[in-house]
Amino acid sequence: MMQRETLADYFRSVISHEGEYLVYDDGFRPRSYTYAALARAARNLAARLERAGVGRGDRVILWSENRPAWVAAFWACVLRGAAVAPIEERHSAEFFERVVRITGPKVILLGDEVSVPPGVAVACWRLSELDWKTEGAPFTEAEVQPDDTVEILFTSGATAEPKGVVITHRNILANIVPVEREILKYRKFAKPFQPIRFLNLLPLSHMFGQAMAIFIPPVLEGVVV
Repeated sequence: MMQRETLADYFRSVISHEGEYLVYDDGFRPRSYTYAALARAARNLAARLERAGVGRGDRVILWSENRPAWVAAFWACVLRGAAVAPIEERHSAEFFERVVRITGPKVILLGDEVSVPPGVAVACWRLSELDWKTEGAPFTEAEVQPDDTVEILFTSGATAEPKGVVITHRNILANIVPVEREILKYRKFAKPFQPIRFLNLLPLSHMFGQAMAIFIPPVLEGVVV
């Protein structure tokens, strides 16, 4: 098992896999994305973030429905050392504005099912613009540390100001590594059943949804639907 200190290390092991990774039905037809395509999209967005001045310690809001570009955007922020503040697409514009005020993001990444309220003076990019095909543009990978913030998860804030829970690289790896260690003991027995498919209906803005779409399936070289 590869020694990992940050999620950037984990990303490098993920993209070493071959074959299909994500299958997404966009309402017209199912679309398939490989591990290699994920790497291209993440690196292309990381390069764009760098050009926009986003680097280690900056914040990026990710307000979107579940979609493959969400996964690529998460990894792009990891590569640039930025902290992601994910927001579920069903949250209100008022909640979004409060998170903007609390986090002070440099960039806001948006899905197709959300609309930014007027007056938000931050660069807003649509995830639908992500480039999956061009070989990854050059960029400088941030020198992140295990205790750097990788995510800020917000409570609903129904009766008070939303409260952000700070998640570090070390926090996530502390949960991934023991699971991976156990899976690797028995992974050879899964070969006849591969590719193993995971149906994920959980929001990616939640840690459990991320575990079942971003962190655990690659350990089995699985496919997320």
